[in-house]
Amino acid sequence: MKKKIIIMILLSLLLTSLLISCTSEEKQQENNSEESSIFEKTDIENVKITSDNCDVKSGSGDNFETVGNLKKDQIVNVTKELDDWYLVQLDNNEVGAVKKSDAEPVVVDESENNNTDKQNENNKTDKQNEDNKTVKNEDSAKETNKTLSNSENEMVSLVNKEREKNNLPKLKVDTEVTKVARVKSQDMVDNNYFSHYSPNYGSPFEMMKSFGIKYVHAGENLAGNQSVESAHTALMNSSGHRKNILSPDFTHIGIGIKDSDKYGYVFTQMFISKPK
Repeated sequence: MKKKIIIMILLSLLLTSLLISCTSEEKQQENNSEESSIFEKTDIENVKITSDNCDVKSGSGDNFETVGNLKKDQIVNVTKELDDWYLVQLDNNEVGAVKKSDAEPVVVDESENNNTDKQNENNKTDKQNEDNKTVKNEDSAKETNKTLSNSENEMVSLVNKEREKNNLPKLKVDTEVTKVARVKSQDMVDNNYFSHYSPNYGSPFEMMKSFGIKYVHAGENLAGNQSVESAHTALMNSSGHRKNILSPDFTHIGIGIKDSDKYGYVFTQMFISKPK
């Protein structure tokens, strides 16, 4: 009799264990999602003068000799940051120092400058240049709408709604960053990994720079999930991802979404700041 009772108890424990194991496996399959975030501030390359008159010192301190003067909205190259000072290179190639309180970091788009130079070299009138600029901006906007998928548009919209709730400006879609984000998502699918570090492109910051993306701040959110809404909810429930989405530093975003057998979809959100 005792043996029968012991056998029944053992069978009961075994069945319970199997049920728990199956339930756990089902939950794991249902919740097959992942998220990850990363952030970087890069070296400052250019600053724009914000004060009406900015003294350029021969060293990083008020007691150094004044070697020049910069006007408001002038943009200068930065060679180094030293505490509360930027070491800058002037037009005459002389190096001096300006207070950080007198300047702000900016991103200089060299392609825009090159386009402007070429137009001027072709002796086009100001009116022609202005018309071309308008057409170019309109084409760029149309191209953005064309290239973004419905899912990508949905995710951008969700991100910007969160920013609006927190009194933050909307992020603008950057088509070049979008291209990089798509490549990153496809790379993760093709090479079966989920990480900020790609075996082909390195870190997201190395990847952006290799694609010619310039920025002051940059960040990346990754998600693997069944839908845009579910991915967005999961990201917002994580402090690191939420911080990227609601960062006041960022000005632009790129979204890349690719099909995944493992998750349903792989999502890459790339954020950058490129103040002008």
